[in-house]
Amino acid sequence: MNTTKGMFGRPKIVTIGFYIVLFVVVIAPMVLFTYYIDTRPYVVVSLSDPVALGKAADTYAGMVSLLTSLATGLLAAMGWFLTKSPKQGDRARDLWPAVAGALCACLSIIFGYVGAENLEWALENAIGTLELPKLQWPRWLQFYTLLLGVFFFADFVRRDWTKVNLHEDQTNSGT
Repeated sequence: MNTTKGMFGRPKIVTIGFYIVLFVVVIAPMVLFTYYIDTRPYVVVSLSDPVALGKAADTYAGMVSLLTSLATGLLAAMGWFLTKSPKQGDRARDLWPAVAGALCACLSIIFGYVGAENLEWALENAIGTLELPKLQWPRWLQFYTLLLGVFFFADFVRRDWTKVNLHEDQTNSGT
């Protein structure tokens, strides 16, 4: 039995460390920065201004469209990585981040659709504000499922780039 390093997969500590670094470097600062922005004082515009409501609805729809395009691009990137050149030893434990990332990207697209439908409902019923949980929850869920999909995709790419090709490993070790 060949006990060449890398034959039995990466230690779990590397994957755990990867997610901890992603959390510390990306998620925690983003959450803190968002909290800082959301707690700043602001001026409330009169709800009787239909131009302001129309611009807010256009901005909401544009954001839903942008996040849907990004989720679709993420799915395309995953498809490209999965089909570009299969390596020996592709196992389910190596592919689970890609599956989880694709699932998150699909959920992001679904939440975008729900948000667009809810925006249409609010405009049809002449709701004077977009600060309804029915409108805000799909928007938040769309963004955070896309972000989670990006993290899973990054883990999949990291695993793909650090994967040891078993055939090359055996030829280089002199066996």
